[in-house]
Amino acid sequence: MKRLLELLTVLVLALTGISSLAFAQEKDFDGEVVSVGVVGEESEEIWRFVAEKAKKEAGIDLQIEFFTDYVIPNEALHDGSLDINAFQHTVFLEEWNDSHDGDLTPIAYTYAAPVRIYSEKYDSVDDIPESATIGIPNAPTNSAYALVTLERAGIITLDEKAGDLPTVDDIVDNPKNVDVKELDAAQIGAVLEDLDLAFIDNTFLESVDLTPEDAIYVYGDTPETINKSRVNIIAARGEDKDSPLLAKIVGLYQQDDVGEVIEEVSQKGLIPAWDIMEAAGETLKD
Repeated sequence: MKRLLELLTVLVLALTGISSLAFAQEKDFDGEVVSVGVVGEESEEIWRFVAEKAKKEAGIDLQIEFFTDYVIPNEALHDGSLDINAFQHTVFLEEWNDSHDGDLTPIAYTYAAPVRIYSEKYDSVDDIPESATIGIPNAPTNSAYALVTLERAGIITLDEKAGDLPTVDDIVDNPKNVDVKELDAAQIGAVLEDLDLAFIDNTFLESVDLTPEDAIYVYGDTPETINKSRVNIIAARGEDKDSPLLAKIVGLYQQDDVGEVIEEVSQKGLIPAWDIMEAAGETLKD
């Protein structure tokens, strides 16, 4: 009996030690403060959920700074006013670094916005008639991706030599003789009734009483089709890219419960990107 009691005592002490170690690890960042810059109400709502998790699970005070433009968040990160920001994709970040001699670095994927086609007249892109009118956004990168989507949908064929940024001039086959009109993204919804098909950004759906689920065609929601250069990321200064504290924030963000919030606040217009990018063979770890 004495031997049994000794063994039980050792076991209890060992388990207590393990529990204490785990508790200590959870509290490694207790009291730390991290500031994150965001743009847009959806992103702010997502990060408020992450902030609650950070406080509850790790004792981290995650402070959210809201911005209304796409310039200041990178400037603030660069000058040290922010610790991280989360509002842009890698192409935008690379262009900013080139223009400002910056070293801002992507440290994690957040979400992606698949491109969607809407119509008030047809239930399928296959149903569009001869000489149908299709509205696409006129910004070069968005226009290019819309054209790639039309090719994917079998409506047009693009010149293989067009590269990553095809234009309407690169259409080499147009069997239904569709008329592709480049329009200001904010105005496409307003003229939806005059279009057979329309590419409408999530931001402008509410103005035309549509949701992402009303789309008749979706492209970019699978590992094979996702627009890898247009996935939103969390950015940090180069010197902080390996910070354990920031890695903890990333770990708190890239979880199923945050993924559910992303889909909820965007009415499924946005999709969590970390798993889909891994499935696509993409990583930010160099």
